[in-house]
Amino acid sequence: MILFSQRHSEAIENKKLTLSISKKIRQKIIYCMQRFNRWYGYDEQDSIFYDDLKKCLLENYGETSLKAYVDDVFKDTDKIEEFILGTKPEYVLDTIELYVTLIDKPGQKTNFQKECNQIFKSENSPVRILDGYIIKLDSVFLESEILNKAYELLKDSHFEKACRDFLNARNNLTTGDYSGTIIEANNAIESTLKKVLDKEKGDQGNLKKWLMKSGIIPDYFQGFCEHFEGLLQSAFTIANESSRHGKKEIPDKRNEVNYAVASFFLHLAGSLIVFFMERYQENLPEEELPF
Repeated sequence: MILFSQRHSEAIENKKLTLSISKKIRQKIIYCMQRFNRWYGYDEQDSIFYDDLKKCLLENYGETSLKAYVDDVFKDTDKIEEFILGTKPEYVLDTIELYVTLIDKPGQKTNFQKECNQIFKSENSPVRILDGYIIKLDSVFLESEILNKAYELLKDSHFEKACRDFLNARNNLTTGDYSGTIIEANNAIESTLKKVLDKEKGDQGNLKKWLMKSGIIPDYFQGFCEHFEGLLQSAFTIANESSRHGKKEIPDKRNEVNYAVASFFLHLAGSLIVFFMERYQENLPEEELPF
């Protein structure tokens, strides 16, 4: 698993992604982890919180000891609680992500993540955990009506993969990874379509074909479906071209993937997702509605 600090290392180093986790949140997270701890031996350290979590952190960081500020002194520590209280914010988020992987019961995984999100929300933190991955919301995201609506629809309907892809796209835009914004936003479209269409797999061509045959797209007037199909294909094409542009020199500056292009595509993706989700919910029987 690529942890939060590793996924966003460049943005954190360049201070494009700023993080802050208060002592109060850290202590609440410790209490939450302790509640979900599972003991499997006679020694007090034989558990997923006190033993396994520490081992996983050391293995992922390639270190022989954990280091943190303890009583204002930066030093080695054997205590996972001291590490969480005294390490950098991004490493606290790594710890949460790793802990999710150690919980072996799906129901408990879900409940642990819900409790973590309640902690973040109650303390007005922009951090959330979705499907085992930490993401960061920001005020600009929440102020954009279409982006926030797409996020809320995906979250409330438990489209975890699509929700995570969409929020990663927003985070990439914030940190200046414009090609990454378009790629992740496209992933969000594809993830949404797969769940709406009840397909585990499918490339862009198949997803578009299945969508047009599904009845989800209404033909209000002659040619509507055809125009909508063109719009969706345009979104796919922009994403495919941008992913290649991100890896090579662009001879014509007009084709550069900059903030304006990435922001346009993210909002286009958000608009498509809102439409897909609203049509999907209209077709659900009342007892299956997710709220």
